[in-house]
Amino acid sequence: MRLTNKLVAGKYLHMLNKNHSEFMNTAEKVASQRKFLSVSEDPAAAMRAFQVRKSLFRNSVYNTNLTEVQGRLDEAENTVAIINDICKDALAQIMQGITGTSDETARKTVANTLRSYQTNIMNAANATFSGDYIFGGSTNDVVPFTRDANGRLLYKGQNVDTDTFDAEPRFVDIGVGLTLDGSGEVSADSAMNSAFSGAELLGTGVDANGITNNLFNLLGDIADKLESGDLSDFELYSQKFNELADRTRMNYVSIGEKSNFISYFSERLADQKLSESKKQVELEVLTIDQGAILYSERELAYDACLQIGTKILQPSLLDYLR
Repeated sequence: MRLTNKLVAGKYLHMLNKNHSEFMNTAEKVASQRKFLSVSEDPAAAMRAFQVRKSLFRNSVYNTNLTEVQGRLDEAENTVAIINDICKDALAQIMQGITGTSDETARKTVANTLRSYQTNIMNAANATFSGDYIFGGSTNDVVPFTRDANGRLLYKGQNVDTDTFDAEPRFVDIGVGLTLDGSGEVSADSAMNSAFSGAELLGTGVDANGITNNLFNLLGDIADKLESGDLSDFELYSQKFNELADRTRMNYVSIGEKSNFISYFSERLADQKLSESKKQVELEVLTIDQGAILYSERELAYDACLQIGTKILQPSLLDYLR
């Protein structure tokens, strides 16, 4: 088979363009520090890299969720701390109101103070974080606590003494493997409950003696008794207040446990992110020394191709005229 000059020149130009394209592709890889610019260059590595990126994205989402929950926890902890301090002050006032030396005027003064504590407790329990009501349970856009015409506390419009309240979970995926139960609901063990129920915070219902389990209403009932001078069963109300104050302290401890839980998972996610980031570097990043070697190889190949051209391409008439 006879090889014409045109055939040789055409084949050479094709290879020259190919070498030039590969050289420029390598230069782009070195500049961007990437081992491949398209999936077709290394499908296996690209698929693994996509999985790593997916894992890193999920890690970022979980971290964002934990940060949001931690912010709500911090604000909830502040609120419970405020209520706890109010309980301490209220207890001192109650003890002052039932001493034998307290006259009617002193008892009324204590009653007014207890009513001011009621307002402070309700305002604290209606605290917000990023525009959301913290103690709104599963909803966060409705004011949790209001009063009825008689001054009794309402939680989402329901009487805390007579109505019943269901659990109000609001689950957040934190990366432990969110699953659904048979009814299509989120399994409590597979996510974190970020909701804080105002009904649980201040209490609902009444006890066997007919005394309210709600901290706000109990302060109001004690104030009423001090104002009326009816202290016959005051000891029961005083003991009840001590119980509710203890429950508030337990709520404070419970929030601290949740904060520790979040800290543990935040550290775990940080370790996972570090591991996945290392994998990403191994799969995608072209190091400086690797890039230098690869660039030199492509540059050498391209230069060699140019030199070959001076030998296989015959000079034209225009070359002689120069």
